[in-house]
Parts: sequence; C-alpha cells; structure tokens
Amino acid sequence: MNILITGARGQLGQEFKRLKDTFDHNLILTDSDEIDICSLENINNYLSGIELDYIVNCAAYTNVRDAEVEREKSLLINSFGVKNLVNYCEDNNIKFIHISTDYVYNSDSINAIDEESEVDPVNYYGFSKREGEKHIEKSESESIIIRTSWLYSKFGKNFVNTIIDKCINNSEINVVNDQFGCPTYAKDLANDILKIIKLNYKFNFENKIFNYSNLSYTNWYEFASTIKSKCGYQNTINPVPSSFFKNGVKRPKFSITSKQKIINIFGIDIKNWDVSLEDYITNDLK
Repeated sequence: MNILITGARGQLGQEFKRLKDTFDHNLILTDSDEIDICSLENINNYLSGIELDYIVNCAAYTNVRDAEVEREKSLLINSFGVKNLVNYCEDNNIKFIHISTDYVYNSDSINAIDEESEVDPVNYYGFSKREGEKHIEKSESESIIIRTSWLYSKFGKNFVNTIIDKCINNSEINVVNDQFGCPTYAKDLANDILKIIKLNYKFNFENKIFNYSNLSYTNWYEFASTIKSKCGYQNTINPVPSSFFKNGVKRPKFSITSKQKIINIFGIDIKNWDVSLEDYITNDLK
C-alpha cells in the first residue's frame, strides 16, 4: 500500500518518519513545501500519477494562542485544507485518516468524554478544528477522525519539553492545576495509526470519530511534577489556578476522553500515560 502523510515536519509527522523503514508499506512523507493542502490545484498536481491507498492528515495550524489572532489562517488550514483533502479522497477512492483534537470538547465534569458527547469549543483553535471535522462527517469517503490530546514528542515545542527546559533553567515553576486531560506520546499514536492501516478495515462505521490518547488522566501540575520526578530534577513546582496567567487563552477545564471505542473496534493496546512518559524520558531523551 501507498500511504501519504501530510504535515511531516510536525510532531506526529516526524514520528511516522522514524517508523518509515520498519513499516511493511510505503510511507510518502510530505509537508507544505511539497503539497499545499489549501490549494486543490496543488493537491491534484502533486498527486497526479501517484496511486494512494491512504492519506493521513497531520497538517494543521496548532498554535492555540496565535489562532485567536490569525483566525483566517487557522481556519484556512484546519477547515478548508481538510475539505480539499477529503474531497480528493472521495473522488479517488482513497481512505482518509484525519488528526483532530480534544479541544472540540468542553466538559464540565471529570467523567470520561465519549465520541457521542457534545462538542463546544472554547477557543478559536478548537473551533477551526471542529469546522474541519464537519467536512469529513459529511463526506461519503472511507474516512475517520482521530481526536488526540496533550501531544508530546522529542520533536518541536510541547509541554514535556518545556517543563524539562524550565527545570534546567529555573529553580521554581508555576503550573496550572485545574485543567484535566490525557497526555499522548506521539510515537504511540503513530504506531497505532499504522496498526489500523495494516488491518485495512473498511471505514463504514456509523460514527467516524475516535478518541485517542494514552490511558488514564492527570492535570498539568501533576503532569509537570511527574516529568520532574522521572528526570531526577529537584525544582519547586507550584500549583496555580488558570486565572494566575492573566493573558492565557481559554482552554477546556475537563478533557478526559474515553478510548474504549478505538480499542474495541481496532483491537489496539494503549499504554497508561505515565508508562509512555517513562519510555519517552528513558529512550528518546538519551
């Protein structure tokens, strides 16, 4: 099979790059330099003559703070670009896997959110990602949406790497303790997407949406404290409320997702978040 990966320079895309030589099928890694998902003409020109079985869309505008200002750009990439890709897949009988976000949810309780739960984005990033999802839900293509959360890897800027940098350079750190969610090790997500592709199931499910993260949940303060502990640092980490950061973008207070649907349908085995964090710190940060 031939599988096109968009957004190959991002955290998840670079994990696919690491797995490329170990995967049984052909991964074609692209980024905006090769294919502009916001241009249907560019998509058609680039993919002309390439027979694809899957497109995995990791391309996205992901800066939550900047999305509040660059609304047109975030909507262009996260919605219009997705529409172009899913329409191309529908026209050419290609299966489509789209990476979305837990930020489309806005739960008011610690209870696990399943895929049937109401969506109500609290910031523009979440809104733009939800607009992209709508194109897939309306499409007759074989397509699924994977909503992930709190993604981290050795590549680029993320919470884990930021906390490690702060531990190295600061004696004291303030981290919010009233936002709950589920960390995701990008390597685990990439591996499990490839497992789904190898199964080559027909995507004819009534609901196209799946939650994915590592199992169990935490809050940002506990997450930071665990990172510090596993790395052996001695810094002081102070728990603070979200209101402590006056200029912060509004984020979901509870974003604890159920992964039972993706486990049941595809038979994948997902690790607990603290186990995957240990793997990351031990093996990726050498």
